[in-house]
Amino acid sequence: MAANGTSNGTGATQLVGLVESVNEKGVKIAGEWRNISKWATDVTLPERGQVVAVQLDKSGFVRAIAPAAATPDAQHGPSAGRETLIIRQTCIKAASVFAASRPDLKSADLLALAERMEAWILREAP
Repeated sequence: MAANGTSNGTGATQLVGLVESVNEKGVKIAGEWRNISKWATDVTLPERGQVVAVQLDKSGFVRAIAPAAATPDAQHGPSAGRETLIIRQTCIKAASVFAASRPDLKSADLLALAERMEAWILREAP
């Protein structure tokens, strides 16, 4: 999940998460659109990909948006998950092609090879 929520006992909730999409009416976080409340004042819409803390009223409308520190859950939104999935699929396919001509390799060897390929692709640039 790309966001987490907490309540302050008044019915208001705070969500922290990665902004997946933005339009003039609100933001999409954790797969859900959250519209700006007509009672909200001075709400500046964030940019897509930004990690934010969103204050919701008891009806679920946005009352405030502020930048937030990136949490491990918030950093891996749908676009990051999709990119990772594509990389993993490519690695498992390449490992399968490599292992096809080596009958002595076991499935555990195939998965270990795919994981090493993924790690190499995602390594930090020097």
